Amino acid sequence: MIRLQWHLAQGIWLTARAPHAPPAVHAQRVQNWLAQVLIILNVQTVLEGDRPTPCGQLWLANHVSWLDIPLLGGLLPHTVFLSKAEIRHWPLIGRLATHAGTLFMTRGAGSRGAHIALTEGLKRHQQVVIFPEGTTTVGLEVKRFHARLIQPALDAPAPVQPVALRYLTADGELDRSAAYIDDDSLLISLWRILRAKKMHVRVRFLECIPVQPIGAAEPTPALNRDAIARLAEQRVRLALKQWDSA
Repeated sequence: MIRLQWHLAQGIWLTARAPHAPPAVHAQRVQNWLAQVLIILNVQTVLEGDRPTPCGQLWLANHVSWLDIPLLGGLLPHTVFLSKAEIRHWPLIGRLATHAGTLFMTRGAGSRGAHIALTEGLKRHQQVVIFPEGTTTVGLEVKRFHARLIQPALDAPAPVQPVALRYLTADGELDRSAAYIDDDSLLISLWRILRAKKMHVRVRFLECIPVQPIGAAEPTPALNRDAIARLAEQRVRLALKQWDSA
């Protein structure tokens, strides 16, 4: 807990320096800071599949915990997130998320500003991460992926990268302590994770879904956002089932 408090203080110092640092330098600092969160909390990451390169992709991941953000954001620089607007107002976390490049979206409002920002981020070759289920689960199942959040990939255009996540105990069993569900508060969730002492998380990068530029002449029709959502959802669901049967 002491190490985490010190790390949060360093994060506040980092946000104060953000306006004075070149974008590439700030992006690297943010990546390192996020990766360090998992080290402090003793979360060991196991990467599966082909690790993406920084080339501008829309990552679609199943959502388990607030830990998903430092987990994915700590893998590559220039990784930004679309998150619910409430997080902006969380003490400390909201400020840190804002300066890390997080884009906030009011639930059900369909923010045009967020849509434009996501599209521009993809054009700038950023990794844009969204959790298309719109909620969190314990990691056993995948809820329906909302297709409207995928439109920026078509507008950019940019490939869509499905990502499967699952948190495990040291014995390889599902670790429910990581899940941020029901009426959990951030402090209660954090306390559970600290008491877990050590956990593992499997991150599988699945087959990427190419997106054709609008009007491109291809032998097969381009996938629309609904078809992309269903395909990504199926691939993530299949990955979870494969882990269950392993």
